[in-house]
Amino acid sequence: MNRIELRLGLPTGSWIGDASRACPDATFRVSETIAAEPGDVSDVTVSGIARERAVEALREHDRVDAVDVVERRGSATALRVTGSAPPFVVAARRVGLPIAATVEVTDGGATLPIAGRRELLTAFGTELATEGVTVGVGGIADEADRALTDAQRDLVLAAVDAGYYDTPRECTLTELAAEREIAKSTCSETLHRAEGRVMRRFVEGAFPFDGDGTGRSDAGPPGIREATASRDDRETHRVEVVRPGP
Repeated sequence: MNRIELRLGLPTGSWIGDASRACPDATFRVSETIAAEPGDVSDVTVSGIARERAVEALREHDRVDAVDVVERRGSATALRVTGSAPPFVVAARRVGLPIAATVEVTDGGATLPIAGRRELLTAFGTELATEGVTVGVGGIADEADRALTDAQRDLVLAAVDAGYYDTPRECTLTELAAEREIAKSTCSETLHRAEGRVMRRFVEGAFPFDGDGTGRSDAGPPGIREATASRDDRETHRVEVVRPGP
């Protein structure tokens, strides 16, 4: 299963996109949208200095039937918005992809963490394009094929932080083991296994590097970038995929 953070450009005509562009100093968080009659119901929290103006912008939108204030707490206002479903919800429903995370929207742009099979995410990207949404991929990770175990990752990060991989070394294996409260032999074996897995993945091309050595690549799941990154009648958004590096 792949986990991806999508960066969405919401189209004109979408109430969440239009209201957020009208109030760029406000942050909208859509936590859930429930199908209902006569219109879908979305739980939305608005925060920021422009939140009151944002509430009015929602009420004035022609695709919003009603806006009910559920709660005011601190700098945030919780709302129940009745109207058409946001475009990312419409696209997800068409392909059967659940949206479990809260979607954050600011100034017409949404951040959507989502998980699913590669073919499902590809279909989702196609449906987003149909809804007029432009898509960028902020980050991608394949949980079924992670390079390191949690224990290996934690130890490698601790070793890097302690200067174990610096030249000259600022931390010895004995000191690292003592800091982590594990046996020196365990520390050595765990690091060796982690280093081996990272190097094998690197040699196999799982961690492609570009010319500047940053470890970044512009490749993404087939379909997400190809179907949505460039369109004839809309602005082209650069798609950047950040893969974990060694």
